[in-house]
Amino acid sequence: MKNRITGEIEIQVLESMLAALSKLNAISSADFTLLIQGMGSQTRSFYRELRTNESVEVIWSGWCSKVWWSYLFSFIPGQAGLVKVLDRKKLDSLYLEIGAQSMCGLYFVPSEKVEVIMDKVINERSFDVSDILKDEKNYFLLVVDFDYRSETRDGEVYYRDFIVADNVDEEVKKLLQ
Repeated sequence: MKNRITGEIEIQVLESMLAALSKLNAISSADFTLLIQGMGSQTRSFYRELRTNESVEVIWSGWCSKVWWSYLFSFIPGQAGLVKVLDRKKLDSLYLEIGAQSMCGLYFVPSEKVEVIMDKVINERSFDVSDILKDEKNYFLLVVDFDYRSETRDGEVYYRDFIVADNVDEEVKKLLQ
């Protein structure tokens, strides 16, 4: 069973949640991997520079849409990327930086699922990895739209889609819900 929360979230609330999450021991297990999937809006140079950051491993970066379109729109910041977080204490700042002005996924997944997720993201240019984890009991997926336009609170809120499985640490669940 999994639980899902969707809807607006205040910017300050999300930033506080991410800062607290980066300090929890529960996300430090070697059995799990923290991935950040930037879903567009970055430049090629952003991911090139990110490769020099020792807090992450850039697994992949490329144009966020169909590959054959990339030469037409190479001047537009439309690079997506998949990043493995190595220094989990910097999770909050990394997530906010990679997701700036676009949608961004934060995935706490069993390490043995990383290869399958990589394949789906790279080969299918997919922004939805939830089907890969349908039988898992311990993971969470958080996707935030940092470019969300609210009808009543524009500039004050983001939009989030959060999926949490039943066996995720209670402290993590409580924090992110």
